[in-house]
Amino acid sequence: MIKRIQLLAVLIIFLFIFEYFGNVKKGEIIHKTMSYGYQSSPMVCNSLSFCTPVLSSNIITLTSTPTLGIPEEKITENVKVDEKINTPLKNHYCLNVPVLTYHRIQPQSVAIEKGQTAGSVDNRVFDQQMAYLVSNGYHTITAEELVNALKNHSGLSPKSIVITLDDGYENAYSYALPIIRKYNVVINLMVATGLVGSPNFLSWDQIKEMKASGLVYLTSHTWSHYAIGRGSQDKIQYEIQTAKQQLEQNTGQAINIFAYPYGSFSPSAIQILQQDGFIGAFSTISGFLQCDSYIMTLHRSHIGNAPLSAYGL
Repeated sequence: MIKRIQLLAVLIIFLFIFEYFGNVKKGEIIHKTMSYGYQSSPMVCNSLSFCTPVLSSNIITLTSTPTLGIPEEKITENVKVDEKINTPLKNHYCLNVPVLTYHRIQPQSVAIEKGQTAGSVDNRVFDQQMAYLVSNGYHTITAEELVNALKNHSGLSPKSIVITLDDGYENAYSYALPIIRKYNVVINLMVATGLVGSPNFLSWDQIKEMKASGLVYLTSHTWSHYAIGRGSQDKIQYEIQTAKQQLEQNTGQAINIFAYPYGSFSPSAIQILQQDGFIGAFSTISGFLQCDSYIMTLHRSHIGNAPLSAYGL
């Protein structure tokens, strides 16, 4: 009886080992036939995107689908703020121009229902804020106008101000655009192009209509809303070039201004941006003072539901 039990135990162990090595072998085969959907530009699946395996004959292809997997307010990039970023250098040209940052414009009731209260400004509050700018003599300009003024050491209209609307949510069209038209103010739409057409995001037709209003200037916000300060050279290059090409092809506007998702940047990312023809970029470092000494990490101020006077305007 004991011998039978021992024999049965040996048989079970043998079957377990056989199945284990069979699975390992399968895993090796899958690994060797794994490739990326964009062969010319390898991508890295990261915390801001998920990878969906797609079966094609005997090859598994990873197609990366961009998503804002981490809410905007949940990431704080650890930026080392030195004098090149935080203060103007001697003999460098500076302008006092507030750059206001928004993300979602929608009714507070909708924001509560969708769990999007962080990063949302109520559309009625946004209306009041735009009315405040107009009544107080502020002149809204494009991000490119600010960058060119810094580059050329030229002046701007008194009380110039830049309004940025990040990510490309659909409520930019449904709620922000009517208010923009109402007050004839200019905004800068920072678009993550890989998210265009996704649920709750703008479509290309909506983006084109917004641009055609003459009140919306487009800038790049990467392809997948990727924190490029953390990426490899290839990943950074892919994110920057893909978004630039898609924006230019779909809208006809030259794209040379950039906004860092999550405020994430690095010397490598800045160098790649400049090599790809970008003349200026915006961080999430707060402050109204803009200088040519940090033209690739210009300052912005996050705006919430308080009156604009509460932000120093």
